[in-house]
Amino acid sequence: MDPTFKVAISRHALTRKIPPGDAFWPIFNGSFVNREVTQMDLADAIYTGHPLTTWHRHNWRNAKNYQLGQHLGLDFDAGDEHSTLAALSQDKFIAKHAALLYTTPSHTPDMPKGRAVFLLDTPIHQAANYALATQALLWLFGTADRQCRDACRFWYGSAGCEMEYFEQVLSLETVKHLIAQYQASGQRERRRQTQTWPTRTDQAEVTAALQKIPPWQIEYDDWVAVLMALQREYGPAGLGLAETWADGSDGEVQRKWKSFSADGNPTGVVTLGTVFALAQRFGWRGELTA
Repeated sequence: MDPTFKVAISRHALTRKIPPGDAFWPIFNGSFVNREVTQMDLADAIYTGHPLTTWHRHNWRNAKNYQLGQHLGLDFDAGDEHSTLAALSQDKFIAKHAALLYTTPSHTPDMPKGRAVFLLDTPIHQAANYALATQALLWLFGTADRQCRDACRFWYGSAGCEMEYFEQVLSLETVKHLIAQYQASGQRERRRQTQTWPTRTDQAEVTAALQKIPPWQIEYDDWVAVLMALQREYGPAGLGLAETWADGSDGEVQRKWKSFSADGNPTGVVTLGTVFALAQRFGWRGELTA
């Protein structure tokens, strides 16, 4: 007998996204039914356009009513070859742990967009732990949509979508390991921020520090952190500086830049201290000041 997983599925099969402020939202939020489904049941619901979310009490989707979650999802909306199912299926973590991939409702051949769905062997009963699990996945996949971390977030189905099946199950132990790695990365970032770095924001000094940091020899998370620090310090005026340093593919830096919130990343606000700390690792000898 096929194993089942606890997923809430809307009674409504949608063919389009619901506009903000639409009168249908209250009906929609009360339309989710807590179900126990097989992987193929879930695939069928998605393929016929039914949205899915975590289990909620009182048949009402909001943060206070979160009951449990046994699935995680990631959106890949870059709109380039990295968001195609073919490219995503080559990722080792997805191939080993994902239940399925599918193209989202806004996907087009010229603007590919994909979604990965992971089914857990054990439900997560605390909303805070579920949000932490999604943040850990986002940390692992730096190119995923960083809005996918809400415990009551829903994902649209995608009528007639393309799908790729892996039929894998993500163990809770693997999730806990990812969370530990993610939290450790945050602790490293906070330790960086406790150091006394130059308080000046002279762009020539920042540029000199950047020139010491080889963008292709650092971890992706550090690469993103540098962009965050430049955006926080200089705002839109820093994009040119970021693009000159980052050596990304066409449009990659601009897309990532637009995805940042004013509060930085989930591990804490990133400042120019990150830039100076990385530069020091590669031989920068800028003077530290009190």
